[in-house]
Amino acid sequence: MCYAVFIATSTPQQTTEFVPDVTKLHLELPADKELMALKDKFTLPYIYYVGSDTKCSCGFEFHSEYFDDPDWEDRKASPQALLDLLNELTTKQAVEYYCCWDGDWAEPIDESRSLNAREITLDKNYFELIEREFIQFKTDQNHVTG
Repeated sequence: MCYAVFIATSTPQQTTEFVPDVTKLHLELPADKELMALKDKFTLPYIYYVGSDTKCSCGFEFHSEYFDDPDWEDRKASPQALLDLLNELTTKQAVEYYCCWDGDWAEPIDESRSLNAREITLDKNYFELIEREFIQFKTDQNHVTG
């Protein structure tokens, strides 16, 4: 079974294709059945499936305590790409995130929390993939212009 990560934004995002051995992160529009099951979890209108270098979302799984472990070196690119995306998006808008097992889109949210993407680093406190977890990534007020 694979993880499935979804994000929701207040503005449309560019979708991207998965290219084996090249892609670190890709955004896809969810299938209709996924979207119907996910809609009530998000307050923001634009929902995307986020895939990693493994095509599914499993490549985002990383544990900060293994940052210096050579066996985990090749697992850093996709989690870092996810952090980079969250940092970029939250300069202008909040981002909602939901993680579940693929196929469990309709399952209720078990855990919910709010985080600032700029306070997360891969080597110190990366958030791990947790099944049925919802995260609100706050807008960075220092970058918002009005």
